[in-house]
Amino acid sequence: MLANIAHSKLPVEQFNTELRDICGAFQTQATEQQTEHRGALQVEERFGLEFAHVATDIHAIRRSNRDVRQDDGENFFLIFQEEGRALMSQNDTTCMLQPGDMILIDSAKPSEFTFFGKFQRQLSLHLPRQEMSKRFGELIHGGKFLTQNDQTAQALSAVVSKAFAHNSNETQSNYLREALFGLIGAMLFEQASDPNAAGIDADVSGAQTLKGGLNFIDQCFSNNELTIPQVADHLGTSMRQLQRSFALIGTTPTDYLIQKRLEHACQLLLARHSKPGTQLVSTIAYASGFNDVSYFNRQFRRAFGCAPGQF
Repeated sequence: MLANIAHSKLPVEQFNTELRDICGAFQTQATEQQTEHRGALQVEERFGLEFAHVATDIHAIRRSNRDVRQDDGENFFLIFQEEGRALMSQNDTTCMLQPGDMILIDSAKPSEFTFFGKFQRQLSLHLPRQEMSKRFGELIHGGKFLTQNDQTAQALSAVVSKAFAHNSNETQSNYLREALFGLIGAMLFEQASDPNAAGIDADVSGAQTLKGGLNFIDQCFSNNELTIPQVADHLGTSMRQLQRSFALIGTTPTDYLIQKRLEHACQLLLARHSKPGTQLVSTIAYASGFNDVSYFNRQFRRAFGCAPGQF
């Protein structure tokens, strides 16, 4: 939708600061090995509304209750997924955004986007809370989701694309603005009348399983006895459903568990450089969740092309 924007590498903390300046109190989470971020942030105005272009390969962006209390949450964000995938959660909605999908986020409520450290682009339309409340009243709720196949989503994308295609005069801008709000109203009314209307093509249950699996593995990966069947049991789902949910992000539960353990091992190995001899490789392997040093060595060499002791 936007013109090409030059992406650059910058420190994760710098990206976090710029994100807060543009969108409010959000927190970024990098992968354990990530110190630089590849992407861009840019703000443009069209028909009196602010659009933020966010491109990133960060692991996740979150807004907690504490973050909500730090600013006034003056906007709703209509997020257009342009490239890549994002696992999104707000209120009772958890969904996987694919290119062309969109979701309405309430900045007065906690929310979470997980990108898994893979490059993605989003366009965030900032909708003033006061105007949204005046127009739609109690119909407004964060977490409203539309897939790329939904006709309202396609119409919204067309209006926004039109706004960026050329500089409109004041009369054209006013018509485009009214068309935009009219379509947002249609989305809110349809979903209030039929909560399942936008979920036909969305693997919502799979996204919820994925989120639960990711969180459980993130918390428990260092447990040497953790197995993937235990993850499925914890979530109350089948192994097949768990495998299908992780396929949404192009991986398997086993590969994700190994990835988390290897990332943690890398951090311990790097820390060892500042205090040589403080930890044996075998100790690091066990502390990272591996219970077989030979298996750890094979997985590490496969991932990084060298032995752990050479890292």
